[in-house]
Amino acid sequence: MRRRMEVLRLPAVPLRHAGYLHPPSADPQWDRTPQAVGVGPGNQAYAVWASRDGSGQRLVTIHDGDRQPVRSVRLDGRLDPSFVQPLPDGCVLLVKARSRSGANAEIWSPDGDRVRQGGFGDAIETVLTTPSGAIWVGYFDEAMGGHGPQGHGLARFPLDLEPAWVYPHRADLPSIADCYALNLAGETAWSCAYTAFHLVAVRDDQPIDYGAAPCNGAPALLTDGATGALIGGYGPEYDLITPFHIGEEHVTAVGGPRRLVLPDGLEVSARRIYGRGTELHVIVQQSWYRLDLAQLVESMRPAGWPTQPDADQRRPGGE
Repeated sequence: MRRRMEVLRLPAVPLRHAGYLHPPSADPQWDRTPQAVGVGPGNQAYAVWASRDGSGQRLVTIHDGDRQPVRSVRLDGRLDPSFVQPLPDGCVLLVKARSRSGANAEIWSPDGDRVRQGGFGDAIETVLTTPSGAIWVGYFDEAMGGHGPQGHGLARFPLDLEPAWVYPHRADLPSIADCYALNLAGETAWSCAYTAFHLVAVRDDQPIDYGAAPCNGAPALLTDGATGALIGGYGPEYDLITPFHIGEEHVTAVGGPRRLVLPDGLEVSARRIYGRGTELHVIVQQSWYRLDLAQLVESMRPAGWPTQPDADQRRPGGE
């Protein structure tokens, strides 16, 4: 309670309302609560809706901020998805988080045909895709006892759904027991994972460890390659914002912590949260909110945020 009261006294940074996630209003077949949601590399939101008739059909809708979806795809598959992501040429990826064996990943065409299925392993924490169609999968701690890519905590899959790269077990890198935060900036992946909570970038399949992050337990992060922010934390810090600067040898907190709130100042709770480069996306039920790193930086001046990126605009993801 003491720590929660401290967080509540922090300066607040409001999200901005980005839109709503609804199935087509003229079609009553679909549940009104999405089964899975996600955000693609183009910052469009995706939602999966289950059919009310028990047929197992799914509807995938794509949203850009208007009340009605810009496109929808009807699927006949029976996979109960936990994650949805876009792929090139209008295809859609559905993934189920838990799978002891067999296929738990499916690719669907824009016409609603299943074109491929494969297995990503058990205990999946998050799934994000890149503009080229690379599929990054982070796992939570129950995967550590398994074989295959899930035993590495982070893996990359191409469109054939076979593992192409796994996070290496090396003495000079922090291990990943639970991939708490995963961010894709273009083709570069950034993670901050349990237990060490180091900021790690992966570019061209080469991981770079930037050292311990200034906050543990954050489920999302934003970065432009030189600065960034961790969103959330353990227990009473679930809406904490911890801004950071990436130095040559370590990551340092800058400007003081903040607190994330809804546009009206209310608490952000029961949310699904995603980091995409410098963009944060928060989905609460059917409402979609956003926060960009530039907005956060502006809210902190002149509290100590670097005014210019260091010589390190060449860092991974700093394009």
